[in-house]
Amino acid sequence: MHNDYTAAMKLAIRLARRAEGMTSPNPMVGAVLLDARGRVIGKGFHHRAGEPHAEVMAIRDAGRIPQGSTLVVTLEPCNHFGRTPPCTRAILQAGISRVVLANRDPNPGVAGGGAAHLKRAGIEVVSGVCTQEAARLNEAYFKHVRTSLPFVSLKLALGMDGRIAAHDGSSKWITSAGARKQVHALRNTVDAIVVGVGTVMNDDPALTVRHVSMRDRVLYRVIFDTHLRTPIRAKVIAGQNAHYKTIILTASPDTARAAAFERKGVEVVRIKTTAQVLPVRDALNFLGKRFMHILVEGGAGLAGSLVRARLVDKFHVFIAPVIIGSDGLYPFQGVVLKSMKNAIRFKEVHWDTPGADCLMTGYPEW
Repeated sequence: MHNDYTAAMKLAIRLARRAEGMTSPNPMVGAVLLDARGRVIGKGFHHRAGEPHAEVMAIRDAGRIPQGSTLVVTLEPCNHFGRTPPCTRAILQAGISRVVLANRDPNPGVAGGGAAHLKRAGIEVVSGVCTQEAARLNEAYFKHVRTSLPFVSLKLALGMDGRIAAHDGSSKWITSAGARKQVHALRNTVDAIVVGVGTVMNDDPALTVRHVSMRDRVLYRVIFDTHLRTPIRAKVIAGQNAHYKTIILTASPDTARAAAFERKGVEVVRIKTTAQVLPVRDALNFLGKRFMHILVEGGAGLAGSLVRARLVDKFHVFIAPVIIGSDGLYPFQGVVLKSMKNAIRFKEVHWDTPGADCLMTGYPEW
């Protein structure tokens, strides 16, 4: 029976992905309504948090629902009142006969409740169609609801010799324009971009979305800055507006300097520590209260801390056809493995070729 619904589920997944970067803290969800002969009569997806869910959008799109209709949806329908009414109620009112799911919702407040409610009401529920594909669609949501930590994507741009900057700190531009465009597209899908203060001081990045159409939402820039060394005139400080906001995480007790940033519209958050660097797990605990998916873009100290703590969920590594030199900067400061048996390996690896570069995406096998 699963094969009968594979094409419809793949369509629902494509629909869901249209809202990438817009639904946080909600999942991306797509839905397709089929008549008794398997023809598509309605399509919908969840556009953003607070707006109608995918199931409701598909039902509205169909208009009249014929007898024997099937709703194919990427995630278990909700059975509780949140910012919108429960989708199970809309499904029952529409007279739908069967609901086909890719994934159950792992949210403890939802898990199993929607499917069980529909079954009790006499609706046939089919599970497990395109399960893995749909789970990858919502990998950030699944991690966030299970752990309260954000999904951590790490982006690196390397030369062929594995260096991310030259000896003098310069790194513009290691990769081609095609690779940089892909980074901006990636920024468009996350809740926050995270960098260490060294990156701000060396590169003065704006950390904005360019080269692609910016999503209509707030993108946060987060700076890990233990001693509050961020220059007050940095681009990431100057540009606070309806689309871009900056947060500095620090351990510094300098309230006067913090106040200067706050006057610029920057949020300064103090993380308690007795160490010389911010404890990354404490920082991620804070970020998880605000964000579902973060993109870490540098530098070597922050990347090294996250790798040592095994807190990176996904790597996006751009490799450029350039040799930077053995005096250049190694990307993972403090990561010492000593033997091949300790090497960090990857699964579900995918290779792409933006511009003249290679892009490896993959999940570390911690």
